[in-house]
Amino acid sequence: MFRQFVLMGAAICLVACTNNSEDIERTGPWILDASESGMTYVTVKNGDLGEINTFREISGVVTPQGVANFEINMESVDTNNDTRDPRMRDHVFKTSEYPVASAKAEVDMAAFEGLKVGESETVLLDLTLSLAGFQSEQDFYVQVTRLGLNKVVVSNKAPLLLDATEFGMEEGLETLRGLAGLDQISPVVPVTLSLTFER
Repeated sequence: MFRQFVLMGAAICLVACTNNSEDIERTGPWILDASESGMTYVTVKNGDLGEINTFREISGVVTPQGVANFEINMESVDTNNDTRDPRMRDHVFKTSEYPVASAKAEVDMAAFEGLKVGESETVLLDLTLSLAGFQSEQDFYVQVTRLGLNKVVVSNKAPLLLDATEFGMEEGLETLRGLAGLDQISPVVPVTLSLTFER
């Protein structure tokens, strides 16, 4: 009987300690939870036909000092079309030379210190995008919502509009247009994201 009480007490203590640990605000970097995150972009062809595309593999981290790094495995592009996927990799993104795209930004961490669970803060990020061997500076409004003491979600307030011509993709888009038998592919691409970070 005594052994049963001891085991029961240990189990209760373990559960209590586990629950209490969730109430403690941890320190350290914020790591992207890819399973709860997503990024999509929309391509428009022949003037009015839009298609949603995504990437299956993304990663990211924000250091305690506010240095944010986000990476996309360009090989993981998913256009919902098995014929188009390799064409995007080979002709547009040129993944054999540039397998990874990245975005970097400086984040004012002090702006979020007072956020309570459920509250949000909107900030303007100055992003440095590296894609297909080119770099571009972009302003990007994001909303940061605190889901828990150690969990936040970052989403865009408005789509980020990227012009493929800024990244030297004109020739690739023209090749893709010809292969698909299209009249036009718009070089301007709206990008949306929802990124969950934990620490």
